[in-house]
Amino acid sequence: MSTTSLQLSLAADMIRRYGLSADTLVIEVGSGEGAFLKSLQKHGVRVLGIEPNLPEMVRAWALGVDTLAAHFGVGVAEYVRMHYGPVKLLISRSVRAGTEEFARLVAGGSRCLSADGTIAIHSAGVNALVEVRPDPIARAA
Repeated sequence: MSTTSLQLSLAADMIRRYGLSADTLVIEVGSGEGAFLKSLQKHGVRVLGIEPNLPEMVRAWALGVDTLAAHFGVGVAEYVRMHYGPVKLLISRSVRAGTEEFARLVAGGSRCLSADGTIAIHSAGVNALVEVRPDPIARAA
């Protein structure tokens, strides 16, 4: 199976599993050139990449994948929620467990997720689905 076919298959699986549609937003932290997000776009899902590597972010834009050049954390998460809306699915396929980056992912995720949002982490050393629900009290403040 080619990489593109594999990505399209994974995208279709995530769409079913998380109930994704054109009305929902998916962001990928460490999205690189946006190939996986492009697969979701082909299924009609609204996507946003977060990629700190500027040349990769530029290649994502060239593919038609809206991407922010940033390191993900609380500030970026709040920016995303304010300018793009609540996130139904936050994906990371590159974060390592037990790192500062992992802590920023979980802390930031809670600031941008919709009430039924999920963080999905697929990475070496992490083989888990982490569900984070936004804190309505913190959001009201």
